[in-house]
Amino acid sequence: MPKGSLKTVFGTFFLIAIIISFAFSIISILKLDELRESLSILESKTTENIRKLNEDTNAEINAIKRLISGGGPIEDYLVARNFIENTETDLRMILTELQENPERPYFRIFVTGNKEVWVGFKDNAEESKYSYQKNFKPGLSKEKFFYLKAPLLETGYTITLTKDAYIKTAIPDAVYLLFFGFNSAKIAKMPDGEVRNLTKDFNLYIPGE
Repeated sequence: MPKGSLKTVFGTFFLIAIIISFAFSIISILKLDELRESLSILESKTTENIRKLNEDTNAEINAIKRLISGGGPIEDYLVARNFIENTETDLRMILTELQENPERPYFRIFVTGNKEVWVGFKDNAEESKYSYQKNFKPGLSKEKFFYLKAPLLETGYTITLTKDAYIKTAIPDAVYLLFFGFNSAKIAKMPDGEVRNLTKDFNLYIPGE
């Protein structure tokens, strides 16, 4: 092949290579611009999502602060609930104290000293389970224990026993029983760690017996 023709062919190939390289360069630049635009859009969306998340989080925190702050709904609820519970407790105590019927005798527990004392009650000495038991605080019990007839109105502080009730305590020297009924009253100390029969051991008056 003549030298001129070889140069012409080589030049043509070289020119085509340059064109192709230039075309690829243009495509690469366009792709890079598209990538930059996509990254910019992603960055904008991410920034917006973070901003919205911060706003929502702050709004929830502020809502919680309003709920738990002084004068908020939660405080109002707690105050109202406490008032209702106290009113209910006071009402039960009032209704218990109003029950003074001489035909329905009862007794109350009085604990001396400064420690709580456990006292348990059964319907009779043969029973295996206690019908009522509690750690009584020093002083006069809120409970009234009716042993002959049930109270006219039962409350959380009225306990119905039997006339043959069994009583046991851990510290008998600290426990006294105050009896009321039939227009009379008396106080008696626990004679021992247990009382096997309430009316017999304390010589209580029972009509008809």
